[in-house]
Amino acid sequence: MCVPITTIVGNGVVIIAFFTHRRLRTVTNYFVASLAIADIGVAVFVMPFAIYQQLSNKNWTLGHTMCLVNTSSDVMLCTISIFHLSCMAIDRYLAICRPFLHERMTKKIVLLMLLACWILPLFISFVPIMNEWNLIGIEDYYDCLFPEGAPMCVFVVNIPFSLICSSFAFYVPVVFMIICNVKIYMAARHQAMQIRSLDVMGHSKGKGKFKQETKAAKTLGIIMGCFSVCWFPFFIFNVIDPIIGYKIPYIPWLVALWLGYINSMMNPFLYYYFNRSFKAAFKRIFKCRISTDKRPSSLRDQRPCLYTPV
Repeated sequence: MCVPITTIVGNGVVIIAFFTHRRLRTVTNYFVASLAIADIGVAVFVMPFAIYQQLSNKNWTLGHTMCLVNTSSDVMLCTISIFHLSCMAIDRYLAICRPFLHERMTKKIVLLMLLACWILPLFISFVPIMNEWNLIGIEDYYDCLFPEGAPMCVFVVNIPFSLICSSFAFYVPVVFMIICNVKIYMAARHQAMQIRSLDVMGHSKGKGKFKQETKAAKTLGIIMGCFSVCWFPFFIFNVIDPIIGYKIPYIPWLVALWLGYINSMMNPFLYYYFNRSFKAAFKRIFKCRISTDKRPSSLRDQRPCLYTPV
């Protein structure tokens, strides 16, 4: 039970920090708070049922409908997380590579992006799973392994479903984030060379902000990398297992699944160790102190977004 409790507490602190510390209340930090809500959802609506199955020796006595709802919630919340990371990658790309466009990223645009992060995963999770599209073509195989009325909740997918769902929920966003980070790295390297040239000439205007934006991009890359590493085994199994005839043993599946769940617990620790602003906010919260930042909101919104050091 320590994993779901730690996940709830850690991401709860992230949300509290966002709403109580004005310095963190920037436009793009809305993605952080929303992602923390999704991670809490994993701890509340997904992890307890996984623990229940382990404690009951894989028996499921909550009914077939509840099994489908639980599986749909699992897929949806994972997809929500990676959609949020994709939006953060867009934000960092614009901040480094297209700064003029980044200035036009208003709260209204961020709100629309957040709505997309929460609504689109419904069409990847609840719609196909509740209609059992994942069993089309393998009904006989499924009925043989899990007869009607058997006290088990197992998510079995056909090959088309595994390829399509895994692509939209993981592989395509990961490739997109890699491309964004490569472009960010190339642009940052080019701008760093220009800044060194300006330093030689005695001009350093914009140097501080560039360093902040670059550090933000590096930290986001670490968070994206952790997510990809944690969920990569599960999505590899999800594609390979139907192709080889569902021969991957239960234990590797279990390890891969919980490795993905643990990612929801890791994010607050990453914010703490790699972001000075969040680290300071966390310390104030644990000491029961509220931020004394009194700057006008117009100035706050101009501060660099997530992962920017104080």
